[in-house]
Amino acid sequence: MIDIPALRELVEAGESRVAFDLTGQVLDRVAISTVEPALLVVSALTEAVKVVAGGLVRDSLDRDKIWSVEGFILSREVLAALDLGLTTPEELIEAVTNAGFEWGVISPSSSST
Repeated sequence: MIDIPALRELVEAGESRVAFDLTGQVLDRVAISTVEPALLVVSALTEAVKVVAGGLVRDSLDRDKIWSVEGFILSREVLAALDLGLTTPEELIEAVTNAGFEWGVISPSSSST
């Protein structure tokens, strides 16, 4: 579970943003060139992705058009706007959008960590 109040405390202690994985584990400082307040850290999929309906494989999806979310980078402004305690990655994504922020996307290879 992602602990939003604990992440909020980190940014109140001086950081302008915080990076964390899907479990809420804070990642090492991430140097990025964008100023977007909410970022999804994504990577390319390497596994086949199938559509299953009624217990049968119905279709394949183009994995080049799908990302795997590895983590998040949120600014102080975004964390302050969230009315969440412990949350799941899915709930976090929805809450950030509902708070009026748009998600940007960054891949680990496009930033220096």
